[in-house]
Amino acid sequence: MTSWASFVALFLGLTLAITEGNLFEGHSVGSPCRPGNPCKLAFISDNPVFLYCPHVYFSAHVSWQYLDPKWADQRPVTFLRVGSPSWPLLSHAKLRRLQLKSRLVAGNLYIRNPSIEDSGLYTCRAGDATIAYYAVDFQDAGHIHVSHASLGETTLGNATIELEGGVQAKLFTSWSPWQACDRCGHSGERKRVGFCYVQVTGEDEQKGNPLPCGMIRRYYPLLPQWGPELRVETCNVPCNTSHLLASDESNAVPLLVFTTYHPQRKATAYLRCPTSSIYSPVYWQEGPTSLTRLQLLQKNSSQSLDKATGGGILRVSFQNDSYSASYQCYVNGNLVGKFLIASPSAIPSPKELDHTYSVIEALVVGLSMFLVSLMFLSIIQSCRKKPGTTMV
Repeated sequence: MTSWASFVALFLGLTLAITEGNLFEGHSVGSPCRPGNPCKLAFISDNPVFLYCPHVYFSAHVSWQYLDPKWADQRPVTFLRVGSPSWPLLSHAKLRRLQLKSRLVAGNLYIRNPSIEDSGLYTCRAGDATIAYYAVDFQDAGHIHVSHASLGETTLGNATIELEGGVQAKLFTSWSPWQACDRCGHSGERKRVGFCYVQVTGEDEQKGNPLPCGMIRRYYPLLPQWGPELRVETCNVPCNTSHLLASDESNAVPLLVFTTYHPQRKATAYLRCPTSSIYSPVYWQEGPTSLTRLQLLQKNSSQSLDKATGGGILRVSFQNDSYSASYQCYVNGNLVGKFLIASPSAIPSPKELDHTYSVIEALVVGLSMFLVSLMFLSIIQSCRKKPGTTMV
């Protein structure tokens, strides 16, 4: 019975995994920057991003170039081009790594897992024309400050630092809008992302507009490390049209992934929710029970949500080898991942599998023989009905 249950579960899992949709999820910006009006952008490392190149959907000559600000007196280097995913053959190790983690989607640049070293200048070109220009600062997700309003935790606030030459640097957090509540009809959570920015002032005047911290640090190396932020609070919204519109994303969830884990004593599993990122609402369930960051922090359980992706990874620790549970994760209110954790005792032994396969084989052979017998009998019956037919 156990082996049949495992077989049925595997079949259902494979069936559920076959769905259509968009495979990409990440933060994106609205209007692209142009060379005459360059803009400065901040993102969180380890979370996917889109950089758009407008009006190039049907162009066969789109390319993306990169320039590290540390490369003095050098020109941007092409690392991706439409129609030639492996072109060019890059000699620089950093550009090869950037090429491997990036791809073009309708001419737009998708970076799956950016690191702080990928900060720099990104340029989209169509032939010889520059279409879009981005100065990007990827801020370290490993130093993100997470605060939950329901626990009375506070944000970082502002800080003023004295630098050389009578220069002052005011560090502050630039907040994104609140995301939609991660679920409706029940108590849930919502979050927003904060990026580290700096306003530099001289003795009597302000020196330009605020910039992301990584860009300022190139000119003022003594600037202290000041990471991004993630703010979380509880929410409770009805399941109405306004919530559906607020949680809707153009890069909506794609497919349902079904994965099975077999726990070992004192091991830890990291369940990664497909298409999730710090920029989108994501929540987890253990069976029918919802898991929120607040609940997991309050009960100090063996389960926890990661900081870098805003809860896109659920950590589950096993104290023994007889643990069994199922988990589901949702992105923008859509079910995208199912994880089955089954102890080794629930796994069919080789003898049980051999017996199951023998039973199936016997059923198939028996059914085949039965069908052949029916066909043979029908032939005999039809021959008997024909006058003048002689049976040998």
